Amino acid sequence: MKHLIALVVMALFAAPSFTKADVEDRLYDFTDAYYLQNGVNPALIAGRMEAGTGIAVNDTPNFSFQRNVRALLTLSAYDHSGDFNYFTVLGGISADAFTANSAGTEARAIADSFIEYLFPVAGTDPIGFTFRQSSLLDMRNGYFSNDPLGLWLHVWVNYTPKSRTAAGKKALNAIAKKNGKALDGTPIIATIGDIDSLFSGGYITKTSRADSDPLRYAICPVIEDPTDGGIAPDQFLALPLKTDGTPVEPAFFTNFESLRTTGDWAK
Repeated sequence: MKHLIALVVMALFAAPSFTKADVEDRLYDFTDAYYLQNGVNPALIAGRMEAGTGIAVNDTPNFSFQRNVRALLTLSAYDHSGDFNYFTVLGGISADAFTANSAGTEARAIADSFIEYLFPVAGTDPIGFTFRQSSLLDMRNGYFSNDPLGLWLHVWVNYTPKSRTAAGKKALNAIAKKNGKALDGTPIIATIGDIDSLFSGGYITKTSRADSDPLRYAICPVIEDPTDGGIAPDQFLALPLKTDGTPVEPAFFTNFESLRTTGDWAK
């Protein structure tokens, strides 16, 4: 009996720490000092997230390296294996934003090793931000351990004329059967395997912006654990929508709402 009581008491004391740990996964902007420490000049961040803009609020940060600006804007993304992730955008940078020291050299190497694939709607700007599906984040290089600022190289994925040949249609139909279709009727690309097979077949292109472009790189930290408060009740999700207002990938929305309101993934 004494052992049972002791276990109950231990569980009661432990519960707040688990809740706190997941609340600590909420996304805040970083301090200027932390950006500089990790090789990025904060003065050269384009569109840096600020409170009072509708996409962020002032809040007390959990860590000394965070600024008191907490993200409300949340976006959906597949990882390299097709698992669901949620992230935010703290700003964009060109190559000029990396500091002229070893920290900046390392930061650029980190950014170049983590690719965020973007999928513009057919017929729109091929390096634009009108998306047919959610992003795909290649997190294979130990993202949560090795990318302290959440730096990514933007790579835009567009279909080639070869994708409209008989062989191309066959390849695209196989992926659409597995993943469903994007906003423009092309298949949803949900894994690095999809990217690799389509690219090797000549059915897609991969394009980055110029070094001088402030949208070449993005500061997009990912929520490591969105359960038990990792997604706050006041956050909102921005994702591609059909003309009737419903999401192209409804499972992203269903899981986000479940995480936001219950602290757990949808059952």
